[in-house]
Amino acid sequence: MEHIYPANPANIPADFTKPSSAHRRQAALAALGLVLFVVIYFALTGWFAWSAYQLILIDLAGAHRNIFLWVLALSSGFLALFMVKALLFVKKGSIAQDYEVTAQSEPQLLAFLNRLADETGAPRPHRVFLSPRVNACVFYDLSLLNFIFPSKKNLEIGLPLVNALTLSELKAVLAHEFGHFAQRSMALGNWVYIAQQIAAHIIARRDALDNFLRFLSGIDLRIAWIGWLLRLIVWSLRATMETVFNLVLLAQRALSREMEFQADLVAVTVTGSDALIHALHKLQAADEAWDSAQGFLNDQVNQGKANKDVFAIQTRVLQHTSKILNDPLYGKAAPVPTDKPEQHRVFTADIAQPPRMWATHPYNHEREQNAKKVYVPGVLDNRSSWIIFDAPQALKETFTSKLLERFKVEFQPDTEIFTELDKRYEREYLNSRYRGAYLGRSFVRHASKPDQLYEVRIDSAIDALRALYPEDLASKLDSLRKLEKERSLLIALRDGIYTPPDGVIRFRGKEVSKRELPALIETLNDECAAAHQQVFRHDQECRSAHRIAARQLGKGWDKYLSGLLALIHYAEHQQANLADSRALLNNTYAVVTADRNVSKREIKRLIAAGDEVFTALTAIFRMAPEVQLPEPLRQKLEINSWSEALGEFSFVPPTRENISNWLSAVDSWINSALGWLGALRQLSLEHLLQTETQIALWLNKGEATEEAPAAAQVPSEYPTLTPGEERELQKRLGLWDKFQTADGAVAGSLRLVVAAAIIGGALLLTAAPQLGLLF
Repeated sequence: MEHIYPANPANIPADFTKPSSAHRRQAALAALGLVLFVVIYFALTGWFAWSAYQLILIDLAGAHRNIFLWVLALSSGFLALFMVKALLFVKKGSIAQDYEVTAQSEPQLLAFLNRLADETGAPRPHRVFLSPRVNACVFYDLSLLNFIFPSKKNLEIGLPLVNALTLSELKAVLAHEFGHFAQRSMALGNWVYIAQQIAAHIIARRDALDNFLRFLSGIDLRIAWIGWLLRLIVWSLRATMETVFNLVLLAQRALSREMEFQADLVAVTVTGSDALIHALHKLQAADEAWDSAQGFLNDQVNQGKANKDVFAIQTRVLQHTSKILNDPLYGKAAPVPTDKPEQHRVFTADIAQPPRMWATHPYNHEREQNAKKVYVPGVLDNRSSWIIFDAPQALKETFTSKLLERFKVEFQPDTEIFTELDKRYEREYLNSRYRGAYLGRSFVRHASKPDQLYEVRIDSAIDALRALYPEDLASKLDSLRKLEKERSLLIALRDGIYTPPDGVIRFRGKEVSKRELPALIETLNDECAAAHQQVFRHDQECRSAHRIAARQLGKGWDKYLSGLLALIHYAEHQQANLADSRALLNNTYAVVTADRNVSKREIKRLIAAGDEVFTALTAIFRMAPEVQLPEPLRQKLEINSWSEALGEFSFVPPTRENISNWLSAVDSWINSALGWLGALRQLSLEHLLQTETQIALWLNKGEATEEAPAAAQVPSEYPTLTPGEERELQKRLGLWDKFQTADGAVAGSLRLVVAAAIIGGALLLTAAPQLGLLF
């Protein structure tokens, strides 16, 4: 164990991990909120149940039966049943994971974990599981009994995370989790989890009791009024419990952030201030590489083959991505400077971020500041984390086999699978000589017609070709991306979607007020337009120079290039138009269902948004016969024609009668069309760049050695969507929906007052007969 266990830093202050006053305060508030929720829930449930019982007794004790007492008693009993049913649906909290390791199967890992737990003052994990996630976390076996008895803590270790981290970084992540193991306030998280299930069942679930109320409200007026009143009281109970639980959730999330800070400090005590921050820095790259590795593995499995070690694929994807981005530190941590290491920062704060009130974790720059507030130097052990396992390669292969046990695959040598993977990263548009011009951006979306990309004067094709893709293009693209990100963040701030860190908007080193945002956004619009024009002119030069070269070579290559460009333009604009119509539909659906009650007017609005999607789909399918693909593209797509690939368009427009089924079916049509358009766009771009490269080579030799295939054709007119033409989305709810969903402090307070008044009336009505005030 000694030879694999990284050394701990020395001279850690005695109270280094002592919970802060903010931690203690948030724990008290979370506990108080939880107690309030539980008291209100059980008090209302108990009152309605007791009242039903007492009202029946009162009537039975009288000489004559009173129908109104029975109505009150049955209504009160119904409300008690409505409340208590949520307790019957509390589920155990666990992870869907059955790859458990023990001291017998992985003695070295368990010894490592037990030593780390002892050093951090945490209880040793009850059970340890390995998972196929880029993650490490604590989880529990929960039930209603855990409102009373403490739950045992289990540890999940994601092997894709292990694969991406060094030994010191993994030790820091595990020490962070053990920091949670030792926190007594973690018990509040257990209780909040159970309370959340109760609240969710009351608030969101619609079941037989709701169906009964709708039925009751729709029959004879002499009985329907009972259903109306009960539905009003049920709405009030839901609104009240939702408001109270949201307060609990806010307090618990604020506590969760403080717990993360404190757990980070636990990690610092055993690894120093840098290891955990380096691990956080690697998470995004590890996540992206694992997603790509799983996607590649799925494709291989569909062909009936795979390699024995999926983690080797993740590593190779990281290497390829580093080359594509021309970033040798991608997925790695920059070395800590020897001079003033305490001032070294990995993360910086963005202009805007998601609202803190709903965040369960601090932002990375805040976590780094916390970890380095008192800088603790540590010796970074950069060995692979796999050494904590007794037989790492055997474990990788066993785990991969377990992931694939449901599939029939034949395991192939790594070299064969890697060859397939490498081909994916040999795409022409990924070549570093293009300086990233085709990475994550479209060069045709800003042009309403493909011919606009030829609107630049070229005097000498051969000179122009030699000048393409200069070194400074990468910096221009980077500048454009940064400007667009700044603009997006400022727009999100203006619209109230994001909030500034610490409540202060800082833009380029200066503090600005929200009133200044519109002017700043306009300024950024101008800067983005200027930066984009520089890049777009280079796009025009690329297309124009190659077409002129092709025209000089003859043999139909200029028309062939024009056809490929038209295909890319067609595919990207159809893709953008369809995706934008889907965004409108999703936005409309979210708005009209926000209050969980859709009116006739809202149905009409939803149908109108659906018509936008249907129109976009219709254009794609109806125009398909006019799209003629050249033979090389048909071979790459493995199709005979574009219309055959898309298939018959048998979808129908949305109507009031079919809207529910239509919404269930529309995504499959959208996804299919987007998938084919995306494939057409990607392969057309690949083929365009390869053809342009070949034309440049032929121009240097003085002639083209072969005739061009038949050029692609697209419809003369088709829908386009340039940036800025997107359909307008509703960013804020209307007044009634705000009230129904308690959106904002004013609406939330008003809804709570109304709901509380209705519940108060219901309580008074059930109490009055017991006090002798009625009947």
